[in-house]
Amino acid sequence: MVFQDPYFHALRRRLQAAPYDEARRRLTARLAETTPHPPRPPHLTPDEIAQREQWLYREGLDLYLPILRTVLRAIAREVEAGLVEPTELDPEELTFATYQRARSELRELPQLPRDRFAWLRRLAHDTVHRAALARHAERHRGTASEPTEHPEAPQAESQGTAARLAAALADPDLPLPDDLLADPETRRLLDQLLDRLPEQWRETYLLSALDRWSDEQIAAVTGLLPDEVRALVHATVRLLRAWLEESTVQPTRPKE
Repeated sequence: MVFQDPYFHALRRRLQAAPYDEARRRLTARLAETTPHPPRPPHLTPDEIAQREQWLYREGLDLYLPILRTVLRAIAREVEAGLVEPTELDPEELTFATYQRARSELRELPQLPRDRFAWLRRLAHDTVHRAALARHAERHRGTASEPTEHPEAPQAESQGTAARLAAALADPDLPLPDDLLADPETRRLLDQLLDRLPEQWRETYLLSALDRWSDEQIAAVTGLLPDEVRALVHATVRLLRAWLEESTVQPTRPKE
């Protein structure tokens, strides 16, 4: 399952994101302008609300590209389900809508989630699903809905691609090389493998290997300890390498 090549898309955005502080200021200003201000809930003081919003504007917006990846993957699933066409939903607008919801819901939570990255991902999945349902209903209002056929993603890639990717994963402490990710076949193969992982494993690994976050930075948004982050990244790489080795094993011909 590949949709808008999410990993390479995020990589391109990361490399073009300088200066990031300016982009953060624009996002912060837009959030402040467009998000409604409901009455202050009784369980929070003004200072506590300010602290929560400060977290969202700082650490929360650091997760913009990982949340954009989540949105792209969620859109792909809605496309596969036949709810929308590939170009009907704007991933950047849905990512912004996720942050709008986060800013509003921060006021309602009894306390901030321990795994704040997972909380933002859940909001992203739900935001995309709601948008897909609304678009599907709008498109099919008054007409019979027919399933939409979509071409299947390319199947298993060549053994040479798998071998190159396995070599890049030899050291679990190194990030994914940019030149390797420039190859479309490698990106498709990587996407197929990552899609088999549990979400927490996949997203933690990508924060480390693609976004170049430190273990301490990842721990701060996931609620894990830095040692747990590193152990999870290492386990993910071992699993990816095992799957790659399986794909490069030549089937033996039966003896005649």
